[in-house]
Amino acid sequence: MRIAQVLTRGDVLGGAQTHVRELSLELLSLGHQLTVITGAPGIFTEQLNQAQVPWRTVRNLVHPVRPHLDSAALVELVYVLRGLKPDLVCAHTAKAGSLARAAARILHISSVFTPHGWSMFDRTSMRPNLFFCYAERLAGRLGTRVINVCEFERTLARQYDVCPAEALDVVHNGIPELEIARVRRVDHQPPTLVMTARFAAQKDHATLLQALSGIRDMEWRLLLVGSGQEEQAVAAQITALGFRGQIDILPQETNVARLLMEAQVFVLSTHFEAFPISVLEAMRAGLPVVATDVGGISEVVRHEQTGLLVRPKHVDDLRRALERVIANPSLRMSLGDQGRRLWAAQFTARSMAARTMQVYEKALACA
Repeated sequence: MRIAQVLTRGDVLGGAQTHVRELSLELLSLGHQLTVITGAPGIFTEQLNQAQVPWRTVRNLVHPVRPHLDSAALVELVYVLRGLKPDLVCAHTAKAGSLARAAARILHISSVFTPHGWSMFDRTSMRPNLFFCYAERLAGRLGTRVINVCEFERTLARQYDVCPAEALDVVHNGIPELEIARVRRVDHQPPTLVMTARFAAQKDHATLLQALSGIRDMEWRLLLVGSGQEEQAVAAQITALGFRGQIDILPQETNVARLLMEAQVFVLSTHFEAFPISVLEAMRAGLPVVATDVGGISEVVRHEQTGLLVRPKHVDDLRRALERVIANPSLRMSLGDQGRRLWAAQFTARSMAARTMQVYEKALACA
């Protein structure tokens, strides 16, 4: 099968980019022909180069809504797709999802869209945006099928009628095994906590820092990995709360896989998620996960089995959960071991690719 994977940004490395990279590698290994098409190149396209994944750029494909650039990007996409002659166009994230499905419709090519978190909502308050609701409904009639990365995402799609219900599928994210050995045991004391997330309003670093301020007398260390507009505000809060030497901010380019093999706890404090790959990376490393119970997180983090779930924006909930895993090394080992087994059974890149191909075949059968 000839496949074009289209997403908006190549200059950042988020969940959508990681998903496309891992899926592309699996599909190439199965013998399919594949090209990734993206906007501005950067850290993501550098990774594609290293992995020898073919890619093309559409220079007018940008993240904000810019009608003149969006029109030019649509023309570019039609030109690129006409040259590639794919059997299927697979679009990811809202902007690329709309434009790529429109281009595919113009060229009479079947298309599949993966939203990676619907754009219809403010990702801090979860209030619906009527303009984006209308835009998603319009784009939903252009494509063939929609792959949701979690049941939570499919439920929202049904609730807001973004496309016919029978066109909605669910394929959970998956990641591959890595040949990296654990550097320190999960029951090592004092524990190192890791949170990998963009410094953005969607992520709730503030609640995490407030929770940790209540257990400063315990021995622990926190590493925050990422970049973004809110980084200075997070750094200022660290200083204001009086943390001294317990919290460090590491750049986005940090080798996260190795870092997780050195850590003892993964934490994700957030306002909104679809199905975060960062949680899968932590489970693959055998780490217990302490996370906010939002979006599709509960579909992978089983409370009291593979991790601990807490209510969003609840400082005391998060503080108590962190206190438990910091003080109890055997609990960390138990949660981490069960999480590792669950990841291996259900959330590998190979299983994701197999289920994705089933959806792709259904899309082509509808042509």
